[in-house]
Amino acid sequence: SRPPMRAFHCSWFCFFTAFFIWFAIAPLMPEIKKTLDLDKQQIWTSNICSVAGTIFMRFVNGPICDKYGARIPMGAILIGASIPCALTGLVTNATNLSVLRFFIGLGGATFGMG
Repeated sequence: SRPPMRAFHCSWFCFFTAFFIWFAIAPLMPEIKKTLDLDKQQIWTSNICSVAGTIFMRFVNGPICDKYGARIPMGAILIGASIPCALTGLVTNATNLSVLRFFIGLGGATFGMG
């Protein structure tokens, strides 16, 4: 009955979900570093991959949002980015971590959509 409030609540919930997905690994990084025996270069590479995924998706999001609006693509991207976030525990080496962070970074692009 109150569409503006519904839009507001959907917006903050999507922002919270994007924040949770994109920053979920940061507090776990000391444990991930120890478990996977990573050096600083490998951690920086995974961070760069995360940002690269975000930058790539921001370029893709522009035309998609022009065509479909922000609501449907944002939901699809967040659902898609939640899968690699849930698979974080299955990472076994630095390459897997970098690939995972790239796909999680795609979810970070939703910060500019809402």
